Amino acid sequence: MPLFFWACDNNEMEDDLNNEFEFQYVVNYEFLDSISSDEISERFGENNLASGFINFDITAHRITYMTENYDGTEVEASGLVLIPIVSGSSKLTSFQHSTLAKDPNPQIDQENRAPSYLPVDNDEIHLSASLFASNGYMISAPDYIGYGSTKEMFHPYEHAQTTATTSYDMLVAAREYAEFLDVKIKTDSDTEEEELYLLGYSQGGNSTMALHKYIEENHSDKFTITRSAMGAGAYHKSAVGDYIFNYEGELGFSISLYLWVMDTYDRVYLQRGMDYYLKPEYANEVKTKGYFSLVEINTNPQEIFTEEFIAEINDPNSPFSLALADNDIHNWRAEAPIKLYHHENDQLVPYFNSVDAFNNMTEKGSTEVLFETYTFTNVSPENIHGSAGASFFADVISLYFRSGI
Repeated sequence: MPLFFWACDNNEMEDDLNNEFEFQYVVNYEFLDSISSDEISERFGENNLASGFINFDITAHRITYMTENYDGTEVEASGLVLIPIVSGSSKLTSFQHSTLAKDPNPQIDQENRAPSYLPVDNDEIHLSASLFASNGYMISAPDYIGYGSTKEMFHPYEHAQTTATTSYDMLVAAREYAEFLDVKIKTDSDTEEEELYLLGYSQGGNSTMALHKYIEENHSDKFTITRSAMGAGAYHKSAVGDYIFNYEGELGFSISLYLWVMDTYDRVYLQRGMDYYLKPEYANEVKTKGYFSLVEINTNPQEIFTEEFIAEINDPNSPFSLALADNDIHNWRAEAPIKLYHHENDQLVPYFNSVDAFNNMTEKGSTEVLFETYTFTNVSPENIHGSAGASFFADVISLYFRSGI
């Protein structure tokens, strides 16, 4: 059934459409909204540089699908699909979102900004993803486990395997949903294979690298990646662990994210509990008030972590160090082109992550790995990470996905 008719009169046709198509991967689907190109343009304001890329009206849909959690259980996850209303074909694109805080404090918690809620207060979705869709990219944006339909579950923050499979299964379901709506996927003129683009920034950059690696190593018979763009991801977890847990001084806000990663790897691999890692007063604070509570109390690693844990971090063969190493995704050979983006003075995700990924992946013979270093100095240090994210999305849509530069 053509998407045009679905967008015009979705309520009357839902039951008929459901009877005409037998889904293998999509569990449930919901039409969310039709968004005009004029509305998308208004989101960016007057005299905006995005106007040249806003070409099509789009429709927004929420789908659910089955995927596997870190403990091996099957869960029904959710995600957002954005589809451009075009007469021809759309470019299939997996869009991995950046960190959304999960916290008992409603002033901090950002679960309601997950993609499938179509949130207006999440610029990645409201602006960036919508811009890509209006430019002809069909967006598959997983919520990740712990958000949307699985919001009551723990989010395994930056666990590479779970992130990759959750994003991949969403992509498979989104492609099936496109078939259901008669949305044509653009194919390569030479190989006649469907094109596939991957992108994400920050946690989304890490997720994109994990997804790219997972597809090439496990599902190259189903997808051929055209280009993959990732910004400011923590790809080299072993080096990040060594840097963070041996850091002398205040880490500020970023300590909360490292605690989240630490807790994730403990749950997945070790099951020791927070008391092993944090001194009693800090362990109790985190267990009752969440990771972000320490930002206002103490963010010095040498004062909050136990001596036993610090000693373990400095042993590369210790259980926790091996857990970090299991999530290193900076040192493999990629077949499809990749471009890395990172600001050299990023205060949140250390720049060496992208440097290490570029060097190691190039040395291992990856087909093409490009690296864009941002050096702008017109923002305060604490705003560099976010500002570089805006530059990332602008550069990807205007240059890399368009012409490979």
